[in-house]
Amino acid sequence: MTAPDNPFIDDQGNPRRVRGVGVNSGSPAIASLAAQVGFDVVWVEMEHAATHLERVDAVCLAAEFDGAVPLTRVPDGRRHHVLGALEAGARIVVVPMTNTVEQARLIVEFGKYPPVGLRGFNSKTRNLGFGLTKPLEAQARANRRCHLFAQIETLEAVENVDAMCRIEGLAGIFMGPADLSVSMGMTGQVNDPKVITVVVDCLKRAKAAGKLSGIMVGPGPLLDATFEAGAELVVCAGDLMNLAAVWPKELEAIPAL
Repeated sequence: MTAPDNPFIDDQGNPRRVRGVGVNSGSPAIASLAAQVGFDVVWVEMEHAATHLERVDAVCLAAEFDGAVPLTRVPDGRRHHVLGALEAGARIVVVPMTNTVEQARLIVEFGKYPPVGLRGFNSKTRNLGFGLTKPLEAQARANRRCHLFAQIETLEAVENVDAMCRIEGLAGIFMGPADLSVSMGMTGQVNDPKVITVVVDCLKRAKAAGKLSGIMVGPGPLLDATFEAGAELVVCAGDLMNLAAVWPKELEAIPAL
Protein backbone atom coordinates (compact mmCIF):
# COMPACT_ATOMS: atom_id res chain seq x y z
CA MET A 1 0.00 0.00 0.00
CA THR A 2 1.15 3.53 -0.76
CA ALA A 3 0.21 6.61 1.22
CA PRO A 4 -0.85 9.52 -1.01
CA ASP A 5 1.43 12.50 -1.58
CA ASN A 6 -1.27 14.78 -0.19
CA PRO A 7 -3.59 12.99 2.25
CA PHE A 8 -5.71 16.14 2.58
CA ILE A 9 -7.02 15.80 -0.99
CA ASP A 10 -9.06 12.89 -2.32
CA ASP A 11 -8.76 11.27 -5.76
CA GLN A 12 -11.15 13.82 -7.25
CA GLY A 13 -9.19 16.76 -5.87
CA ASN A 14 -11.66 17.53 -3.10
CA PRO A 15 -10.60 18.35 0.49
CA ARG A 16 -10.85 15.51 2.96
CA ARG A 17 -10.53 15.06 6.71
CA VAL A 18 -7.46 13.10 7.80
CA ARG A 19 -8.01 10.89 10.84
CA GLY A 20 -5.03 10.05 13.01
CA VAL A 21 -4.03 8.00 16.03
CA GLY A 22 -1.15 8.56 18.44
CA VAL A 23 1.57 5.97 19.00
CA ASN A 24 3.20 7.30 22.16
CA SER A 25 4.79 3.93 22.87
CA GLY A 26 6.93 4.12 19.74
CA SER A 27 5.82 0.63 18.71
CA PRO A 28 6.15 -0.25 15.00
CA ALA A 29 3.66 -3.08 15.51
CA ILE A 30 1.00 -0.67 16.82
CA ALA A 31 1.77 1.71 13.95
CA SER A 32 1.20 -1.14 11.51
CA LEU A 33 -2.04 -2.09 13.26
CA ALA A 34 -3.26 1.51 13.15
CA ALA A 35 -2.62 1.73 9.42
CA GLN A 36 -4.33 -1.59 8.76
CA VAL A 37 -7.35 -0.50 10.83
CA GLY A 38 -7.65 2.41 8.43
CA PHE A 39 -6.25 5.46 10.19
CA ASP A 40 -4.91 7.93 7.63
CA VAL A 41 -2.12 9.20 9.88
CA VAL A 42 0.04 7.62 12.56
CA TRP A 43 1.32 10.16 15.10
CA VAL A 44 4.82 9.46 16.45
CA GLU A 45 5.41 11.37 19.67
CA MET A 46 8.80 12.90 20.52
CA GLU A 47 7.91 15.91 22.66
CA HIS A 48 6.30 13.95 25.49
CA ALA A 49 7.88 10.53 24.96
CA ALA A 50 11.37 9.05 25.08
CA THR A 51 11.36 8.39 21.34
CA HIS A 52 14.66 8.78 19.51
CA LEU A 53 15.13 9.15 15.75
CA GLU A 54 16.01 5.50 15.15
CA ARG A 55 12.66 4.54 16.62
CA VAL A 56 10.92 7.28 14.62
CA ASP A 57 12.45 5.74 11.51
CA ALA A 58 11.11 2.28 12.41
CA VAL A 59 7.59 3.53 13.22
CA CYS A 60 7.44 5.64 10.06
CA LEU A 61 8.46 2.65 7.96
CA ALA A 62 5.80 0.46 9.56
CA ALA A 63 3.06 3.06 9.14
CA GLU A 64 3.87 3.89 5.54
CA PHE A 65 4.27 0.25 4.55
CA ASP A 66 0.63 -0.33 5.49
CA GLY A 67 -0.64 2.82 3.82
CA ALA A 68 -0.71 5.49 6.55
CA VAL A 69 1.09 8.82 6.49
CA PRO A 70 3.67 9.12 9.30
CA LEU A 71 3.44 12.24 11.45
CA THR A 72 5.99 13.26 14.06
CA ARG A 73 5.60 15.86 16.77
CA VAL A 74 9.17 16.95 17.38
CA PRO A 75 10.46 18.24 20.74
CA ASP A 76 10.79 21.81 19.42
CA GLY A 77 11.48 23.77 16.24
CA ARG A 78 15.25 23.59 16.15
CA ARG A 79 16.83 22.58 12.84
CA HIS A 80 18.10 19.17 13.91
CA HIS A 81 14.66 18.19 15.19
CA VAL A 82 12.69 19.28 12.12
CA LEU A 83 15.28 17.98 9.66
CA GLY A 84 15.90 14.80 11.66
CA ALA A 85 12.22 13.84 11.75
CA LEU A 86 11.87 14.34 8.00
CA GLU A 87 15.02 12.37 7.25
CA ALA A 88 13.67 9.57 9.45
CA GLY A 89 10.56 9.36 7.30
CA ALA A 90 7.98 11.73 8.78
CA ARG A 91 5.71 13.21 6.14
CA ILE A 92 3.86 15.54 8.50
CA VAL A 93 5.74 17.46 11.19
CA VAL A 94 4.06 19.28 14.07
CA VAL A 95 6.25 21.77 15.93
CA PRO A 96 5.03 22.48 19.47
CA MET A 97 5.04 25.84 21.20
CA THR A 98 5.30 27.86 18.00
CA ASN A 99 4.55 31.25 19.45
CA THR A 100 6.01 33.76 16.98
CA VAL A 101 6.00 34.36 13.25
CA GLU A 102 9.78 33.97 13.18
CA GLN A 103 9.54 30.54 14.79
CA ALA A 104 6.98 29.53 12.17
CA ARG A 105 9.20 30.78 9.34
CA LEU A 106 12.08 28.67 10.62
CA ILE A 107 9.93 25.54 10.41
CA VAL A 108 9.66 26.11 6.66
CA GLU A 109 13.32 27.07 6.33
CA PHE A 110 14.40 23.82 7.99
CA GLY A 111 11.71 21.59 6.48
CA LYS A 112 11.40 22.58 2.82
CA TYR A 113 13.94 22.44 0.01
CA PRO A 114 14.56 25.48 -2.22
CA PRO A 115 12.94 27.51 -3.57
CA VAL A 116 10.54 27.36 -0.60
CA GLY A 117 13.02 26.76 2.22
CA LEU A 118 16.67 25.98 2.89
CA ARG A 119 16.49 22.36 4.01
CA GLY A 120 19.81 20.55 4.09
CA PHE A 121 20.37 18.27 1.10
CA ASN A 122 21.63 14.69 1.17
CA SER A 123 20.45 12.55 -1.72
CA LYS A 124 21.18 9.24 0.01
CA THR A 125 18.35 9.45 2.51
CA ARG A 126 15.13 7.44 2.24
CA ASN A 127 13.24 10.72 2.07
CA LEU A 128 14.98 11.48 -1.24
CA GLY A 129 14.84 7.96 -2.60
CA PHE A 130 18.43 7.00 -1.73
CA GLY A 131 19.73 8.92 -4.74
CA LEU A 132 17.85 6.76 -7.25
CA THR A 133 15.95 9.79 -8.60
CA LYS A 134 17.35 12.94 -10.20
CA PRO A 135 18.07 15.45 -7.42
CA LEU A 136 15.70 18.21 -8.54
CA GLU A 137 12.87 15.73 -9.07
CA ALA A 138 13.52 14.20 -5.66
CA GLN A 139 13.49 17.61 -3.99
CA ALA A 140 10.24 18.63 -5.67
CA ARG A 141 8.60 15.35 -4.67
CA ALA A 142 9.80 15.71 -1.07
CA ASN A 143 8.38 19.25 -0.91
CA ARG A 144 5.01 18.02 -2.20
CA ARG A 145 4.87 15.20 0.32
CA CYS A 146 6.02 17.26 3.33
CA HIS A 147 3.35 19.02 5.40
CA LEU A 148 4.53 21.36 8.17
CA PHE A 149 2.31 22.53 11.04
CA ALA A 150 2.90 25.17 13.71
CA GLN A 151 1.28 24.11 16.97
CA ILE A 152 -0.72 26.86 18.67
CA GLU A 153 -0.56 26.38 22.44
CA THR A 154 -0.41 29.83 24.04
CA LEU A 155 -2.30 33.10 23.92
CA GLU A 156 0.79 34.67 22.32
CA ALA A 157 0.54 32.15 19.50
CA VAL A 158 -3.19 32.81 19.13
CA GLU A 159 -2.43 36.49 18.52
CA ASN A 160 0.01 35.54 15.75
CA VAL A 161 -2.13 32.99 13.90
CA ASP A 162 -3.07 35.31 11.05
CA ALA A 163 0.54 36.26 10.35
CA MET A 164 1.67 32.63 10.57
CA CYS A 165 -0.98 31.64 8.06
CA ARG A 166 0.56 34.00 5.51
CA ILE A 167 3.84 32.04 5.48
CA GLU A 168 4.46 30.21 2.21
CA GLY A 169 5.29 26.56 2.74
CA LEU A 170 3.55 26.24 6.10
CA ALA A 171 0.71 23.75 5.67
CA GLY A 172 -1.25 25.14 8.56
CA ILE A 173 -1.76 25.28 12.30
CA PHE A 174 -2.34 22.53 14.82
CA MET A 175 -4.11 23.39 18.05
CA GLY A 176 -2.77 22.25 21.42
CA PRO A 177 -5.79 22.71 23.72
CA ALA A 178 -4.16 21.33 26.88
CA ASP A 179 -1.33 23.86 26.99
CA LEU A 180 -3.65 26.55 25.68
CA SER A 181 -5.92 25.97 28.67
CA VAL A 182 -2.88 26.46 30.92
CA SER A 183 -2.00 29.71 29.13
CA MET A 184 -5.58 30.86 29.69
CA GLY A 185 -5.40 30.09 33.41
CA MET A 186 -7.85 27.19 33.01
CA THR A 187 -5.58 24.17 33.30
CA GLY A 188 -7.14 21.02 31.92
CA GLN A 189 -10.51 22.61 31.15
CA VAL A 190 -10.32 21.94 27.42
CA ASN A 191 -14.09 21.56 27.11
CA ASP A 192 -14.83 24.89 28.77
CA PRO A 193 -16.73 27.22 26.39
CA LYS A 194 -14.00 29.86 26.68
CA VAL A 195 -11.30 27.44 25.50
CA ILE A 196 -13.55 26.08 22.76
CA THR A 197 -14.22 29.60 21.52
CA VAL A 198 -10.51 30.39 21.18
CA VAL A 199 -9.74 27.08 19.46
CA VAL A 200 -12.61 27.38 16.99
CA ASP A 201 -11.67 30.97 16.21
CA CYS A 202 -8.13 29.88 15.31
CA LEU A 203 -9.41 27.04 13.13
CA LYS A 204 -11.69 29.41 11.25
CA ARG A 205 -8.92 31.97 10.78
CA ALA A 206 -6.69 29.29 9.27
CA LYS A 207 -9.43 28.15 6.91
CA ALA A 208 -10.10 31.74 5.83
CA ALA A 209 -6.40 32.08 4.98
CA GLY A 210 -6.44 28.90 2.90
CA LYS A 211 -4.41 26.89 5.40
CA LEU A 212 -5.08 23.52 6.97
CA SER A 213 -5.93 23.13 10.64
CA GLY A 214 -5.77 20.27 13.08
CA ILE A 215 -6.10 19.22 16.70
CA MET A 216 -5.38 16.37 19.10
CA VAL A 217 -8.16 15.96 21.64
CA GLY A 218 -10.33 13.19 23.01
CA PRO A 219 -14.09 12.87 22.48
CA GLY A 220 -16.20 15.66 23.96
CA PRO A 221 -17.57 19.13 23.23
CA LEU A 222 -14.25 20.49 21.95
CA LEU A 223 -13.83 17.66 19.45
CA ASP A 224 -17.40 18.15 18.27
CA ALA A 225 -16.77 21.87 17.81
CA THR A 226 -13.65 21.23 15.75
CA PHE A 227 -15.63 19.00 13.41
CA GLU A 228 -18.14 21.80 12.90
CA ALA A 229 -15.30 24.27 12.30
CA GLY A 230 -13.94 22.05 9.54
CA ALA A 231 -10.61 20.89 10.98
CA GLU A 232 -8.85 18.71 8.40
CA LEU A 233 -6.41 16.85 10.68
CA VAL A 234 -7.97 15.23 13.73
CA VAL A 235 -6.17 12.95 16.21
CA CYS A 236 -8.56 11.76 18.91
CA ALA A 237 -7.19 8.34 19.86
CA GLY A 238 -3.90 6.87 21.01
CA ASP A 239 -2.33 3.65 22.21
CA LEU A 240 -1.56 4.71 25.78
CA MET A 241 -4.65 6.90 26.09
CA ASN A 242 -6.97 4.10 25.02
CA LEU A 243 -5.21 1.44 27.08
CA ALA A 244 -5.41 3.64 30.16
CA ALA A 245 -9.19 3.67 29.71
CA VAL A 246 -9.59 -0.05 28.97
CA TRP A 247 -7.07 -1.81 31.18
CA PRO A 248 -8.53 -0.77 34.57
CA LYS A 249 -11.87 -2.29 33.50
CA GLU A 250 -10.16 -5.47 32.34
CA LEU A 251 -8.31 -5.72 35.66
CA GLU A 252 -11.53 -5.25 37.63
CA ALA A 253 -13.09 -8.10 35.68
CA ILE A 254 -10.52 -10.56 37.04
CA PRO A 255 -11.57 -11.82 40.51
CA ALA A 256 -8.93 -11.63 43.20
CA LEU A 257 -8.13 -14.82 45.12
